Amino acid sequence: MAKDSRDRMVVSAALLLGSRGAGGTSLADVLERSKAPRGSIYHHFPAGKRELVEDAMRWTDDQVLRHQRRCTARTPAGVVDHFVDFFRQSLVASRCESGCPVAGVIIDTYASEGRLQRTGRAIFRSWVRLLAKQLEAAGTPPRRAPALASMTLASVEGALILCRAEGDVRPLENVAEQLRLLVTPHPRRARSKEQSHDRTELAA
Repeated sequence: MAKDSRDRMVVSAALLLGSRGAGGTSLADVLERSKAPRGSIYHHFPAGKRELVEDAMRWTDDQVLRHQRRCTARTPAGVVDHFVDFFRQSLVASRCESGCPVAGVIIDTYASEGRLQRTGRAIFRSWVRLLAKQLEAAGTPPRRAPALASMTLASVEGALILCRAEGDVRPLENVAEQLRLLVTPHPRRARSKEQSHDRTELAA
């Protein structure tokens, strides 16, 4: 029961952070949403709100990585689609009221505490590393994969803000479409590289 109460608080905190940010999420809000006993905050989180927020960020990290590791796409566009789908599901479930909990902490003045900034930075980097690895495995040139992974994450995070402003998932769909075009090799460009390679071999 104790573990269940703690888990409920962590998940509730993550959902609230995604919609209200760190400054707008109070311990009372977490207790109300999680239906946890009032005295359970400092029992489970002796360091208080900062510890709860950090655990909620790490829970979000686990959810995103678990989702993305299940990706079986064989094309860069498929890898991007799988990543975007995690956030699409979150938007639909919350009726476009919730964004990314990690971003909800990082852009908040509450994150001026160095530890939370470091946690957020490490989480974003872990997402970029996994995306880059998957993009490369799907055929993206190694030199381009890290930059495309960073652009994918940055574009999705920006789209989440627009979706919340519009109350509609279309900004994310538009971004996803453009990302698919960006990571898909252009046929003409690919043929040009092949022809150049052939000419080099002939010259040799």
